[in-house]
Amino acid sequence: MQKEIVRQLPKVELHCHLDGSVPMATLKKLAEKQDFDMSLLDQIAAPEKCTDLVDYLKGFDILLQLLQTSEQLEESAFAIAEAAALENVRYLELRFAPLLHTDAGMTVPEIIAAVSRGIKKAMEQYDIVVNLLICGMRPHSNEDNLKMLSEAISTQEQLLVGFDMAGPEPDMANDHIEPLTAFAQDSGLQLTLHAGECGCAHNVVQAIHLGAKRIGHGIAAQMDEKTQQLCIEKGTVIEMCPTSNIQTNAVEDWESYPLLDFMEKGTKCCINTDNRTVSDTTLTKEYLLLAEHLGIDYAMMKKLNLNGLTGAFTTSETKEKLSAVINSAYAPYI
Repeated sequence: MQKEIVRQLPKVELHCHLDGSVPMATLKKLAEKQDFDMSLLDQIAAPEKCTDLVDYLKGFDILLQLLQTSEQLEESAFAIAEAAALENVRYLELRFAPLLHTDAGMTVPEIIAAVSRGIKKAMEQYDIVVNLLICGMRPHSNEDNLKMLSEAISTQEQLLVGFDMAGPEPDMANDHIEPLTAFAQDSGLQLTLHAGECGCAHNVVQAIHLGAKRIGHGIAAQMDEKTQQLCIEKGTVIEMCPTSNIQTNAVEDWESYPLLDFMEKGTKCCINTDNRTVSDTTLTKEYLLLAEHLGIDYAMMKKLNLNGLTGAFTTSETKEKLSAVINSAYAPYI
């Protein structure tokens, strides 16, 4: 696979965190506007191999200091969508946790409005469709997450299409978050949940039983045949994030990465960046790494993107339009 061809081919990304994906140039610009220790920016990108997920997340304490005002969030959301559009990501779902952006006094509706403004501005300038996912955080209480979710839904923001629970799984397993997932779905949001990132296959099962149509990471499903079969039966889409999964030790190395096994058995998978800046990656880079280490070709790349489109929380009209674009663009390479 050739880098420029991969970059130019239309792509779909479903698992991208706002705070971990703000381009470094934007972060520097934001830092220059306030009394901020610029040397801290060198600590944002995670090592190629971290001890675990908690180790991987250390840089977020620095990032979040630069994402506490409406201006910062609007500029950052625009920059992420712009960067994705420039590598021909045609559909992007950007997820963020409002409770992480309240340190300077912003309210949840103000946070959502700022992110939405940035996204809408990007969609006006680039050929990309972007939707937003709200994240609850496992270290926060159900009560705090439920209050946040209620305030988010009250905004009636049309770009807000889904709900997710993020953060280290040991802090709160999926069997404890049913009040949140039920409220989100009753309010019209679709459900994707981080699960199976930390070796917990049962979390994947619980997530599906709670109504999740997609699973964030889902690596642990490889450990249990019944879990894989459940994903296949339900048509669950696994949002795989290769570079991040190796960094966090969700898998040890590329040889252990379960993508090919999942695909061969019929599990729907799609490829994502997770955190573009923290993992120093792009969607183009992810596909090139998969080609290098796992031997995927353009036909498999097409299938992965169509899988992502199948699981996307968007309209049937958008899916039909982008499906035609993908089929046409990949045809010369298959």
